[in-house]
Amino acid sequence: MGTVVFINSDRIGQGDNELGAKLMGSFLYSLARTGHKPSAVVFMNAGVRLACAGSPALDDLRLLVEDGVGVYSCGTCLDWYGLREDLAVGEVGAMNDTVALMMEADDVVSVG
Repeated sequence: MGTVVFINSDRIGQGDNELGAKLMGSFLYSLARTGHKPSAVVFMNAGVRLACAGSPALDDLRLLVEDGVGVYSCGTCLDWYGLREDLAVGEVGAMNDTVALMMEADDVVSVG
């Protein structure tokens, strides 16, 4: 199936939040422009914010979708943060979808 990228935060690492957000933005920018694309990107917990209206990552995520990458945001997480109506890129996913994607993947890369 390829690689699944699992993103569970809207920033990378611990420490300075501004730096973490900048790193995540750089990661998604680079991911959208690399020659080797993942099969899917899954957003969970605060990571769902990246696929919602107002996110600086929307253009990068749209490029991934245009290249055939599945982009999924956890429905429970969207509801928790009150963002279901703000989802701007990709589809709403459920935990069983996430588990199926991960179990079928050749590799899972966790970022967050």
